[in-house]
Amino acid sequence: MDQLFFVEWQPSYSVGNQVLDEQHKKLLGLCKKAVLCMSDSSPEGVRLFHDILGELSDYVRTHFRTEEALMKECGYPQLAQHQREHDKYHDRLTDFLVMASRGDINRDGLHHYLSNWWSEHIQGSDMQYVTSIKATPIAPPR
Repeated sequence: MDQLFFVEWQPSYSVGNQVLDEQHKKLLGLCKKAVLCMSDSSPEGVRLFHDILGELSDYVRTHFRTEEALMKECGYPQLAQHQREHDKYHDRLTDFLVMASRGDINRDGLHHYLSNWWSEHIQGSDMQYVTSIKATPIAPPR
């Protein structure tokens, strides 16, 4: 398995906005927690894994609202494409959550998916809006 989520936050992950960086740090932490508990197939481990997936799914919604509001506020031209990526990511995460609730935990698939999402979306797509949002302050949605 890839050890991606065993690393800590790196300054190179920053998008130049404190609110979004803090949210990305929390997302990285939740992904890391999910990966760490994947090997525990005890009933308690399965429950914890499901709880972490649920927390990740909920927090992702908060983060996406914040990020999209900031992109809209600064007139980011790729907003619609970015929203589609968010929708696709959340739909897939929901699929993993539903499968886990049925006892079908695709640990390797989820680990691969989270790794790709971090590297392709957060370190890829999100870096494309850096110059647009750097100077645009925003408070988290209420």
